[in-house]
Formats: sequence, structure tokens, C-alpha cells
Amino acid sequence: MNATDIKDRTPNQNTIDDLERLLEEAKAGELRTFVYVAGYDNDSWLHGWSIDNRNTRRRLIGQMSMLQFDILSKQALDDGDSVLSKAIDSV
Repeated sequence: MNATDIKDRTPNQNTIDDLERLLEEAKAGELRTFVYVAGYDNDSWLHGWSIDNRNTRRRLIGQMSMLQFDILSKQALDDGDSVLSKAIDSV
């Protein structure tokens, strides 16, 4: 066995903090609807949702679209493929 075979099992503290905060909000009755995509240490993925009937699905779909745009924009910036990253690079 070499060092590359050792799996990094360090927890992601940001994930823990976010989940604990969301759990407290759910227990307090504040958080009503929850959509998730979870990535695991082997790069497998899981997704799901819990939708409360007091929240509108139209708003949920809009927020998911905004999240998708945010993730895509961040990836394009990281890859250097976005108009903004090209403009920054040319300065």
C-alpha cells in the first residue's frame, strides 16, 4: 500500500455546519421545503426533495434555475471559459 491508496476521510466542516443549521431551522418549523444533491467520497451522487404544500413549486423551480446558473457561472470562471474571466485575464 502506498500513500495514494489512503482514503481521505476528513469531514467537510462547511457541509456539517450547513446541515446542522438547516436541521435546526427545520426543527423550529422555519424550513419547509428542501431540495438536495449530495456528492459522496467515491464521486457518486444522490438527489431528492421534500416539498411542503405551503411553498409554491414555481418559486422552487425558479430558485433551482438560479442555483444552476450560479454553479455553471462559477465553473466557467474556474475553467477560464466565461466572458468575465476572459475580460479579467486581458486586464
